[in-house]
Amino acid sequence: MRFAFSAVLLASMAGSASAQSFLLEDGNSSSVFSATGGGQVSWVVDGTSQLFSQRFFYRTSLMNAERAVDSLGLTGSQVSDTNTFDDARNDTLALRYADTTGLEFRVTYVLRGTAAGNGTSDLAETIRIFNPTSTPITMSFFQYVDFDLSGNAGGDFVQVLNANTVRQWDPVSNFTVAETVVTPGPTAYQVGNFPSIVSLFGNGVADSLNNNGGLLGPTDATWAFQWDFTLAPNASFVISKDKLITIPSPAGLAVLGLAGVAATRRRRA
Repeated sequence: MRFAFSAVLLASMAGSASAQSFLLEDGNSSSVFSATGGGQVSWVVDGTSQLFSQRFFYRTSLMNAERAVDSLGLTGSQVSDTNTFDDARNDTLALRYADTTGLEFRVTYVLRGTAAGNGTSDLAETIRIFNPTSTPITMSFFQYVDFDLSGNAGGDFVQVLNANTVRQWDPVSNFTVAETVVTPGPTAYQVGNFPSIVSLFGNGVADSLNNNGGLLGPTDATWAFQWDFTLAPNASFVISKDKLITIPSPAGLAVLGLAGVAATRRRRA
């Protein structure tokens, strides 16, 4: 059921563009990005899948609904290795998109794995939005995330800890993912069961997040951040953030309040 819903949603958002995919690898980690219709579609740590989807959406004041950034024209791409002496595989991806007005999105991902069996992986992300026009552009930008920790679609907990940090965890496998927005802080956020949030970006109307930060679970957890801003002519808006997947120590689990938590697991159909 979930796959069917996702396929329809991806088709409606991606348009007719053929998919162009990129693979990043470092240490115990790998990630696949479908740059022209799907966003980040995989993040594997020590052989275990952790992510179902991450996508970016935007809406200007002249638009009546959100649009996926990866549905725009891909005007540039580059993969590279930035730590050759440690791991001679591509670990960095830079993508550039532009809409019909010239509004430009430059997205850079840097994947950092660790030693095999460590259970830790990091993904740094920078999004630069540039207004090349002679008039200001008022807009909203969204990040949507759907982690399936330890490869399972259900049984996770999620909570926005503060305006810049969200955490999702699986009390069975002990996998945890935390995202920190380095700068600037989001205008709004929302956690929800799949597909409550992603449906907002495919319903054909303008939506904003509701600042529901949880605690939510056990469930098929998803979350989103929203930034509202006005871009002056020839100005940029830069978002910097970081995601970290770990297996916390027992002491760390106690801090999270997970001791003794039991969850009913359901696998993705």
